[in-house]
Amino acid sequence: MSDLYAKNGEWKPKNPIRKYQFIYHFLPHPDHGKRAKLLSLSAFQAYISVLILLVILLSSLHRFMPGLLGYASNINIKDLLVETNKKREELGLNDLRINPVLSEAARQKAEHMFQNNYWAHVAPDGTEPWDFILGEGYDYVYAGENLAKNFGNSDDVVEAWYNSPTHRENLLNGHYSEIGFAVVDGVLDGYETTLVVQMFGAPRGAGQAAEIYDENKILQEVEESNASVVVAPPAQAELPAFAISGPAEVLPTLDVSYVSKGLSLMFGSFVIVLLGLDFWYTRKYGVVKINGNTLAHITYLLIVIVSIWFLLKPGSVL
Repeated sequence: MSDLYAKNGEWKPKNPIRKYQFIYHFLPHPDHGKRAKLLSLSAFQAYISVLILLVILLSSLHRFMPGLLGYASNINIKDLLVETNKKREELGLNDLRINPVLSEAARQKAEHMFQNNYWAHVAPDGTEPWDFILGEGYDYVYAGENLAKNFGNSDDVVEAWYNSPTHRENLLNGHYSEIGFAVVDGVLDGYETTLVVQMFGAPRGAGQAAEIYDENKILQEVEESNASVVVAPPAQAELPAFAISGPAEVLPTLDVSYVSKGLSLMFGSFVIVLLGLDFWYTRKYGVVKINGNTLAHITYLLIVIVSIWFLLKPGSVL
């Protein structure tokens, strides 16, 4: 009888864990027939409350500390051009030639968005994409614009444009013959980010259409100039300076995408370990749980993880 002890007139197996009552925060209770306290529905409700508070904190932190949060990226113009033309080649369309005038117009548009702190095709002051194109002396028959922000690499940018019907229409428009890009790093709405501007064009007039550019030379010149120019916004705007970036990597203090992924992995791993302990302990000691609603717990887990990914939003196109 040395392995048994008496309780309420019944003999029960001795378990050295019993004297450490706090352990039942992590393990199911053999007497009460309940899951670990950290796997209870009330615990999951507490997790969701903490999650909401964290999301609110991260979403509002940029207002008090601009540039602290952001999206790290490594985007370059050459890859954007290559990936864009790959999509066109798949449908038998002509490759687009890089045009330095359109690239300059794209750069001006990106600068304008940072200086005036907006994310739209038409600026709050009414400035339209065509104003930047015409302002650089590019007379066109057809023109278009795609925008992107908060992406980590060139492939994801082009893929996002391709997956959006309106952006795909620009990407695969057979009327266009030339293209320009700008990849600009800066702070928008308090977040350190990278804006990508893609300008399409078909020049007016046979003489201009016949003008041929050395693509490799232009790409090199654009990348070199982009990597070296630093533009400060007007003093009255009270916005941080931003840099025009080629292949340089943007590294904010806290990367929002890494924070969201980290929170998801940490919370998911924590609950999976608890469920694993629950299963092992139940099998080993034959604990019969009264409230073993595993499906409800897993549903809560999925809700929390998916919420983290969507509330701390990734890249977007416009």
